[in-house]
Amino acid sequence: MKAFASKQEERKEKKRKKLLALAKLVQMNDNDRSQAAVNHAVAQNSEETPTNDDGFVKVTHKKKSAKLVTKKQKCDLLDSDFCGEDEPETKRLKHSKKLNTDRSASSDTNEENTDGSVNHESHMSSTTESGEEQQRLELQLTAEQYKELRRQLRQRKRELENVPILRLREFGQRASLEIPQGQRTPIFLTDIQHLLMSALIGKKSPCSPDRWCFLEKPMSLSHCVVLILEGLSLYHYLSNESKFTQTNEIFQTRLEVVLPPLKEGSIVEEIAQVPLTNVQAYKLIEKHGSLESAVEMTKDPTLLVKAIFPVNGDSYMTDKSNLPASDKFPRTKLLLSALQMVDEGYPMPLRGELSNRFKDYVFTKEKYEPVTDSSPMFGIDCEMCKTVIGQNELTRVSIVNEQLETVYETLVMPTNKIVDYLTPFSGITPSIMKTVTKTIKDVQREVQELLPPDAILVGQSLNFDLNAMKMMHPYVIDTSMCFNLSGIRRRKAKLQTLAMTFLKEAIQENVDGHDSVEDSLASLKLVKMKLANSLEYGDEILTQKKRLHDIMRLASGDTFRNNLLANGNPDKRTAIIINGTLHKHIKEILTKAEEKKMQETTKQVCFYELDSNKSAINKAREIALEHTLTITNLRLSGQEFQLENVEKTMTKLDKWIGKMWRTVAHNGMFLVLMGGSMECSNGVAKIAIKKNEAGANISPTTPITV
Repeated sequence: MKAFASKQEERKEKKRKKLLALAKLVQMNDNDRSQAAVNHAVAQNSEETPTNDDGFVKVTHKKKSAKLVTKKQKCDLLDSDFCGEDEPETKRLKHSKKLNTDRSASSDTNEENTDGSVNHESHMSSTTESGEEQQRLELQLTAEQYKELRRQLRQRKRELENVPILRLREFGQRASLEIPQGQRTPIFLTDIQHLLMSALIGKKSPCSPDRWCFLEKPMSLSHCVVLILEGLSLYHYLSNESKFTQTNEIFQTRLEVVLPPLKEGSIVEEIAQVPLTNVQAYKLIEKHGSLESAVEMTKDPTLLVKAIFPVNGDSYMTDKSNLPASDKFPRTKLLLSALQMVDEGYPMPLRGELSNRFKDYVFTKEKYEPVTDSSPMFGIDCEMCKTVIGQNELTRVSIVNEQLETVYETLVMPTNKIVDYLTPFSGITPSIMKTVTKTIKDVQREVQELLPPDAILVGQSLNFDLNAMKMMHPYVIDTSMCFNLSGIRRRKAKLQTLAMTFLKEAIQENVDGHDSVEDSLASLKLVKMKLANSLEYGDEILTQKKRLHDIMRLASGDTFRNNLLANGNPDKRTAIIINGTLHKHIKEILTKAEEKKMQETTKQVCFYELDSNKSAINKAREIALEHTLTITNLRLSGQEFQLENVEKTMTKLDKWIGKMWRTVAHNGMFLVLMGGSMECSNGVAKIAIKKNEAGANISPTTPITV
């Protein structure tokens, strides 16, 4: 029994020694990080870089190669009593033998240096003995000290496991400014909104940024700081990139982004559309049934479409008094956004890779008018045959109007010779095509003459039809997107299934092949039926979300309100700081949710309207740490980009970005949006997450004391 107790005590003692050795390694790494930060600051001063007037140490999230613990230090630790007793006897003997051999060789070397050299052996021996004696004293840990050391190391481990990381996916990498302009495909402001929603809400966010990036451990973000430079375009930035010295050190993620049409405050207005607070999110759910439905009902799906297509006017109209009598909600809410159109393969007049792919395509109109809730809908369907080039080409087009009347019906002779008529699917036969002379260019011209400038095209997977016609259109309702039977967005139901499920009609049963008129009518009827019911009608995803929120509300009662998005922190506060006056529309969006505070003691959205960009920056630095999200909007005039002022302007902006970055807390996300210029509609998005002081991969904040 005594022998067992003795072994148990021996194991405990070995554990203590291992723990102390680990703590010493961590402590040495921390010291190296601190020294690296000091060296970095000294190096900056020696290079006469601009000094920080606020006393902050310059920080960067870029990785730097630094050996935190040298090989000699590790060997010293291994040679000490910390871990020697834990090794097997044979391994310990080998290790000891190797060290003795090394010391012997070192001794021989020292003895050879007799001419005026110092005998290092005695000095090393005395140093080693004193070090070993000190280590033996340090090993005498009390139970309380041992417990505290374990607690510190556990806390450090938790910190290292909860570091938020942002990684670019393929779509994000394509938008990088490192990619040549001709091959670059920009992301959208909607993508940035989705990133912010995930950062604020985490997994509960109805919109994920997974299309272009992966945000790991979003709830570990301490806060988010957004700086909008309104008036600084992609052109301005690339022309003066060398002036942004601090900015280029901070950011590795630099992306081209499509922004809304030029209008003062349009960027911050769109950013403010996301549920910024718990109160606002709850009010949206209360009104629309779920956050998913709320996002669909509050968005302007044509916003970025207007920046891409030639659309006249400022914005689309959404007035319930203009709704057709048969519609229960605005039809514009079913329109695909620019982001959805790109994802689904719709032809879009974007630069880069997509521009090369669609260079031979034409618009359905030379100029478009803003779409409204009473804009006419047209059902469209095409049939294709396979040609010698190995692709399917247009052979038939059918268009029906909202009154279910066929307004356009024609056969089309493909440019290349047909090798497979695909009759079971297309209904096209050699005899039917024998006398056809109409070309695709004739069809394009006739469709342009037929459609009004605010027409809404309706169809099942309409991207295939528009690609077959080689035409581009901004306003599209896709029945494969707004109807869903599986509960999985990417799993689409066939038109035949949708028609039988909702219309109780059997289509595509003709043995001679499909009828494009029948298909276009079915698509239009489905959309009309959805408009006569609700946004969730026919969409199992939105229906499930609404049902889930209803169950949670009944089960949790009032506590659901305060815990919906909180994850332990119900106070999701937001600050919006702007140079000038905040747009009235933005105030209405955010203050309506604050009318009933639901026992909230503090205001959750704060507005600051200031008279200069400098005062806006100072205010942001003052309050950023007090808010989960801080949005600062600076306005830059055209005069600041004139030749005699541009260098001064860029240097000033770079200095402000550097100051804002130094204000961001550990594990905070910093996002800079540049855009809203007459010279170039596209802008730049720069994203960084603040790591540790020395720019290492991990950033512990808990000091380890040994």
